[in-house]
Amino acid sequence: MKKSTLIVITLIIGAVLFAFAFGQVDWGEIRMALMLFPLKGLLSIFAINFLAIFLVGVYRWQIILRAHGCRVSFLKVLRAKLAGYTFSYVTPSALIAGEPVRAYMIKEEGCGWEKASASVIIDQLIYLAVIFFVDMCGFLLLAEMFSLPADVVYGFIAVSLATIFVFYVFFKKTLNRRDGEHAFFTAVVYKIGLARVGYVRSKLPSLERTEKIIEGFFREDQKTFVGVVALAFVDVFLNIWAVMATSHYLGYDLGFLNSLGVFSLWSLANLVPIPGALGSSELALAFTFSLLGIGRHTGLVFSLIFRAINITLCLLGVVAFLQFAFKTASKSFSVDAPPLLMTLHRMFARRLRK
Repeated sequence: MKKSTLIVITLIIGAVLFAFAFGQVDWGEIRMALMLFPLKGLLSIFAINFLAIFLVGVYRWQIILRAHGCRVSFLKVLRAKLAGYTFSYVTPSALIAGEPVRAYMIKEEGCGWEKASASVIIDQLIYLAVIFFVDMCGFLLLAEMFSLPADVVYGFIAVSLATIFVFYVFFKKTLNRRDGEHAFFTAVVYKIGLARVGYVRSKLPSLERTEKIIEGFFREDQKTFVGVVALAFVDVFLNIWAVMATSHYLGYDLGFLNSLGVFSLWSLANLVPIPGALGSSELALAFTFSLLGIGRHTGLVFSLIFRAINITLCLLGVVAFLQFAFKTASKSFSVDAPPLLMTLHRMFARRLRK
């Protein structure tokens, strides 16, 4: 199946879920809540999100890059982070699709493909591990406070067990593998038969070098590791603060624990493979706010506010990518570039030559 077809299908599914969520509430209440939402509240929440994702997140990534000897300026790392965020948001692969793009943009700054890729993998692994830990705490809190539907509980248990298993196998193959044994990603490539594909087979030496860099980080850079984990927690708690602030401006002071519960189910919904988690995010927020006794419509107003913020951040990501494309339009990208990035680059380069 072509990627464009997959995106269209997932968008249709998301649109159906989105319509279903909004079909259960009074549009008049939503419109009134949006009209009463103060501009200073919107600006405050945007600032908190930008601080979490693009200042704390960029600094975290920059620390990892420096641990690998890559001295890339904060603004260039920020540019790559913004572009990667946009690619992740508009494709059905939250937290994943933009990673090859930002790795390649850093690689083009002289960092080297293996080091750039390793830095992105380490950054996302630590962030996802922290998110998973916080989500578990939030879900257990909601389960303690409320009687959750059985299918929600069973679904969370299944996802949790699968995630714990993946993390266990990854760290076992990264930190405790025997001589001659493949590391995690190389083992997956062989397990699913991709090693038989000529192009993939030619990239295996590069992948093995990348995994050695990852292994070295977790084995040897303990001080850096602790700092990166701490910054990942700061990132997550800033996002919980954004939940608290948004709810406050909507007229409800949820407090930290309830905001943690909202964040947990919301972040899990954002992992659904639909561009921008369209529909899944709305359903999760409507369910959670209803559970808290605030009402479905408040959760949907919450979702629309954050959609506006995310779209604005995506537009900043487009500007960041175009600036990068403009700076590199005079040279050819290497074959290591993600296909979508190469296509956009060629289109932009042709426009500049006219």
